[in-house]
Amino acid sequence: MEKSVPRIDAEACLGCGVCARLCPSGVLGFDGEKASVVADGCIGCGHCAAVCPAEAVTVSAGENWTAAFATIEAPGKVIAPGDFSPAELVDLLRSRRSCRRYKPDPVPGPMLEDLVRAAVTAPSGTNSQAWTFTVLTSRAAVLRLAEAVAGFFRRINRLAANPIVRKGYALFGRPELENYFREHYSSVAAALAKWDRDQTDLLFHGATAAIVIGSAPGASCPAEDALLAAQNMLLAGHAMGLGSCLIGYAVEAIRHDKRVRAAAGLPAREAVHAVVALGWPDVAFLRHTFRRRPVVRYHTA
Repeated sequence: MEKSVPRIDAEACLGCGVCARLCPSGVLGFDGEKASVVADGCIGCGHCAAVCPAEAVTVSAGENWTAAFATIEAPGKVIAPGDFSPAELVDLLRSRRSCRRYKPDPVPGPMLEDLVRAAVTAPSGTNSQAWTFTVLTSRAAVLRLAEAVAGFFRRINRLAANPIVRKGYALFGRPELENYFREHYSSVAAALAKWDRDQTDLLFHGATAAIVIGSAPGASCPAEDALLAAQNMLLAGHAMGLGSCLIGYAVEAIRHDKRVRAAAGLPAREAVHAVVALGWPDVAFLRHTFRRRPVVRYHTA
């Protein structure tokens, strides 16, 4: 990623010092009259440029890829805290559901790219933005990945079906296979049988596109970054009329099998954190569903 470099137009600077006070990396300083760059280590957050009343600060960090979308006409308004309807936001959050029935129609490429643009507006640790997005743009590409994932779980099921192998793994401190047999073996075996019989897709559910969200080396908290980006993508997809579903089985298969990674078109150095199935929903949900009360703790001192 290109290194961020802040620049301050001394003539335009009003001397308010707010950019220096807001800089999270101590890169900007203020001498009481003008702000200036006093250190290296800019993380490219852009707070300084966003807060400057005179537009005297710029941050060069390559292309601003989210400045414009292909299929969404955003007015470019900066929405201040409290300036958006929390009721509408809550309705959006509650209305998005995991979709497991899709129409056969493809998702246009520009819409998929706009989903990635929406995803990367998410925060990332130290603003590393080290996420990666591998976009499967057709049902054929999704099926190729699905078949590779199915192959991985066929192999796992063969191992898990053997009690001697399971016990052997457990004796060496590897209880994962025993746990898998107890919790997943039967449902995976049934899904594989349906897939082999008539291509019933219980993995991607007929989705005509998918996006694999990963991370390149160097991020401080890559998994959290990727999942925040995924949530942005899910909400943006709903707003655009698309259905979506996180596919955890595909993530596990990619992580553990080079053949599945190759089917997804992923380089070896990238970690994978989420796989999002996408398509036009073939179902209309008419009401919100419930969520259980979580464990919540409050501390006052």
